[in-house]
Amino acid sequence: MSMRILLAAYGSRGDVQPLVALGKGLQAAGYTVIVAAGRNFGDWITHNGLSFEPFTEDIEAAMNTDVGKEWLSNSSGNPMQELANMRKMVQASAPHIVPDLLRMADCADVFISGMLTLAPFDAIAQATGKRHLVGWLSPVVPTRSGSAGMQAPLPRANSLVNYGFGYVVESMLWSIFGDVTNQLRAALKLPPAGRSDYLRAMNQTPSIAGFSPRVVPPPPDWGAQHRVTGYWTLPAPDYTPPADLAAFLAAGEAPVYIGFGSMTSTDPAGTMRIMIDALTQAGRRGILHSGWAGLKARDLPETIHVVDHVPHEWLLPRMAAVVHHGGAGTTGAALQAGVPSLVVAHMGDQPYWGRRVYELGVGAPFIRRVDLTADRLAAALRAMTTDTAMQARAAELGAALRREDGVSAAVRAVGEIVG
Repeated sequence: MSMRILLAAYGSRGDVQPLVALGKGLQAAGYTVIVAAGRNFGDWITHNGLSFEPFTEDIEAAMNTDVGKEWLSNSSGNPMQELANMRKMVQASAPHIVPDLLRMADCADVFISGMLTLAPFDAIAQATGKRHLVGWLSPVVPTRSGSAGMQAPLPRANSLVNYGFGYVVESMLWSIFGDVTNQLRAALKLPPAGRSDYLRAMNQTPSIAGFSPRVVPPPPDWGAQHRVTGYWTLPAPDYTPPADLAAFLAAGEAPVYIGFGSMTSTDPAGTMRIMIDALTQAGRRGILHSGWAGLKARDLPETIHVVDHVPHEWLLPRMAAVVHHGGAGTTGAALQAGVPSLVVAHMGDQPYWGRRVYELGVGAPFIRRVDLTADRLAAALRAMTTDTAMQARAAELGAALRREDGVSAAVRAVGEIVG
């Protein structure tokens, strides 16, 4: 019987899709693969030929609760409020998550967790003697390097300040996940864990990182246990666009894509108005993605088209520029598309990805969601669609990223770690 590997993909589509890509690679290499994700992703995961283990909670539905909208919109712009909102989300989900995790403990021989599930699967590995790896989609591990430090206060420096602040951020994360983790540990008959146990798990558990070393240069202080493999990307789908989308694309110059993915909004109508006004000011055609915020628009000008789900691998290379929320998966897709991009950062790792896009010279300076206005967005659109040097850098980086094979590198790394 082949080794069974469970991939814990707790989160939005941007969290799930890279692990589906990794799962397909692992399965092709002879492993038996199970993907654990919100039950709303079940049909899509099984359609990709992988076994599915559901988290009871519908992640999309949870994000559309009042608590979820407040967390994701982070209307205050206050990082402490963001942490408090995230803690509320985790506590609200705990009654479902703990039984789900206990069930999953018997599903596999090896667990590959993400950041949100690292501490629980560390506990499961301790209780069962099974192997545990982490699959990072963002650079969470502390480092002196500003370019690789997700929360680096000195982003242009190599400094102990950055390294120390990385541990401060990890300690804050324990304040969010500690209660749920110790509920699970009690059910597994393990002693309670503390902050030092969490820091050990975060920094010493072997890991693979699903982003490119061209985008996040791996610093030497990460150590050999952390391996940057390249993006975990699904093959381009065999996709036929709806007739109205195909007609819109053929009707004029390449449009700008604007979409905030799973980021729900307390004011979707106001967000839509900003998008429309910015496109009008910039004189650009646009494709707007409705996303989990359920953005709708009626009586739109003929220069703007609204879509629901269209594969990024197909759509984004056809754009003049891409505006998105800065999730790790969407950032990777935008960079691989080879066109300039702008991050409108809502929370979490998104400011980091927005900063890296700008530092690499392939996009406009990121805008925090609380600071987004039509004037600022229009200025960014004009810059991205007229700066030929930026466009050339974006095309060059996109071509280099498309030549990488992050899935194969990750599969090799898993084989070396688990034997």
